[in-house]
Amino acid sequence: MSNFRLIPTEFHSEGQLLRGNFLVPEGDGPFPGICKFHGLPGSPDQVHGIASRLAEAGFLVLTFDFRGFRRSEGYFSLAREVKDARNAVSHLLESDYSVKNWIGVYGASYGGAVAVLAAVRDNRISVVCLRAPVYDTLAFARSPLIQLAVEDLVQNSPDEMHGLSDPDISKEILESMLEDSKKLNPIREVLSIAPRPLLIIAGDADEGIDLAGVHRLFELAKEPKELIVIEGADHKLTDPKAFEKTVESVVTWFKHQSQSKSK
Repeated sequence: MSNFRLIPTEFHSEGQLLRGNFLVPEGDGPFPGICKFHGLPGSPDQVHGIASRLAEAGFLVLTFDFRGFRRSEGYFSLAREVKDARNAVSHLLESDYSVKNWIGVYGASYGGAVAVLAAVRDNRISVVCLRAPVYDTLAFARSPLIQLAVEDLVQNSPDEMHGLSDPDISKEILESMLEDSKKLNPIREVLSIAPRPLLIIAGDADEGIDLAGVHRLFELAKEPKELIVIEGADHKLTDPKAFEKTVESVVTWFKHQSQSKSK
């Protein structure tokens, strides 16, 4: 039995409804809050795993679907996700469960790119944690793997991402990804996160995000920063030992950061 409460929630982003959940720890709040940004498309289960472990460690966690995914309205674009991220931070800070002077963001894969871009534009964000981040959105948008991923989603998971089954909408989504990435790219902006703490976690068995690129992102960031490479970790953390090591690293780092702020 989980020692946190799961409370469905929703908020608007540019007039469109985004749906998600608060994971509220046991005990009397308010609690330090963390916004979790999913990948492209990310898992349909945004609650279990790292989010639930953070809640069990005493963090209020907001998980939600970005525009264009699953239960939320609208269509995906990188520019919209950056705005959604800001509105998610506002929604978390405005909740009765959250402390008002500290907030972390955790972004995985494409959500890692969004976390960088959101933090640069929002000084309310106190700390940033990235796992297997898409470090160069322009190179990612130009990759031939994108079209293959779209075809796989249409074939196997058509409800995960809105509009892909419509050729015109799908084309518009892919074109907007490319155009947005020319202006919004973490590889150019990561240096502006400082002086806020940054943690990047990557796996040495990740088939989608190469370590050389992650190292380049890390090198471009300014202190304070930390890079952890998890042995045996692939992109989806299918190895139980790699999963546990990753979760422990994330939770320990967030706990240290929130406790340092409270001193």
